[in-house]
Amino acid sequence: MASINNNIGLHSPIVVLQYDHLPNYKVATLKSTQSIQVDGDRDEPYLSTRSVSTYPILPCGEKDGDPIADKLFVQVHRNRAVLAIADGCNWGKRPANAARDAITAFSNYFNQRQDEITTLQDAGHFLLRAFCEAHNKIVEGKNDIWDAGTTTLLGGLVLELDTQEEGAPKWGFLCASVGDCKAFLVSHKKKEALDVTNGNRCNLSDTRDPGGRLGPYVGQGWPDLRNLKLYFSFCEENDIALIMSDGVHDNLDPIMLGKAPSDLNINAKGWEELNQDELLKAKTSFMKSLIEELVFEQQQSNLNNSSNSNSTIPVNGSSSSNVEQNGKSHKKIINPIDITSKLIDHCSKTTHRARDFMEKYPNKRQPNDYKEFPGKMDHSTCVTFQIGHSK
Repeated sequence: MASINNNIGLHSPIVVLQYDHLPNYKVATLKSTQSIQVDGDRDEPYLSTRSVSTYPILPCGEKDGDPIADKLFVQVHRNRAVLAIADGCNWGKRPANAARDAITAFSNYFNQRQDEITTLQDAGHFLLRAFCEAHNKIVEGKNDIWDAGTTTLLGGLVLELDTQEEGAPKWGFLCASVGDCKAFLVSHKKKEALDVTNGNRCNLSDTRDPGGRLGPYVGQGWPDLRNLKLYFSFCEENDIALIMSDGVHDNLDPIMLGKAPSDLNINAKGWEELNQDELLKAKTSFMKSLIEELVFEQQQSNLNNSSNSNSTIPVNGSSSSNVEQNGKSHKKIINPIDITSKLIDHCSKTTHRARDFMEKYPNKRQPNDYKEFPGKMDHSTCVTFQIGHSK
């Protein structure tokens, strides 16, 4: 087995198209066949999942964009976890059903394969096979294949590694993604966020193009696999594995937040002056910093006051990272419930102006002005898992 470079591996995700291009590290034997399985909102000491809609309420009393087309799945073992989010493309029952079918096929496949994962390459192979199963499930039973909806999918594994090398990382996070859901690792020790799926959105200028999807979309009903890739990064106990739909991370995007390049100390009059590499670097850096601020920053007054905003999205289990005692702020240890709540609160607060406008003027188009109406209303789903604490 190749030697692990601790200084590089923890900060540089490995991105490959084929599973046999992954490093062939051994994976620790599954310590228990018993697990918890989650497919909705759930809070545990080591896990928090949430799926909401930030769309406006229509005059009829229903939410625009219902039903929520995001679906999630989590399976937690003592020394392993499966995390997945599917985001149905567009609105209505077809994309919602496509996302549901993709998650069902993905989860069923891994329920039958856990004991067969002995190496990182095994895990990569099974992830890609699970994506095949997900696509087949979406089109299954359709008289006309084009009656099926489409969905993005991100599925990942938190794995305990079987390595004897002294000082080597004991954990790894491997995921496959097609579309524009994103995965991050948050280092508990270094207080840093890492975009594991950096660059997975092909078109940085058009959020309507997810870059790929499962379900019938090209050719004779084939999936769009333009940006299908495997991503791997080492991690440590207490680190946070964080996966989210674009309804969350688009509200971490500087353009969506109404920022100008000059706000990020970039010498350009407009974002259109940047090439794709420059734009990706700027967006990734901003997103990384904002996640770190939301997770680690001691002074969180902007989030603590979110309950006083015009937000219409209730978030269960929301808690501040600060406790006031004798006028002083004391920082608590980060935990998944806190992180999920902060991210969903951020999406709700960011989009409240646009939501209020559409509720007041339901027959008008939302103004195309991200400075006055920041953020993107969407179905917003977040899964936060603390590595090593389910043991």
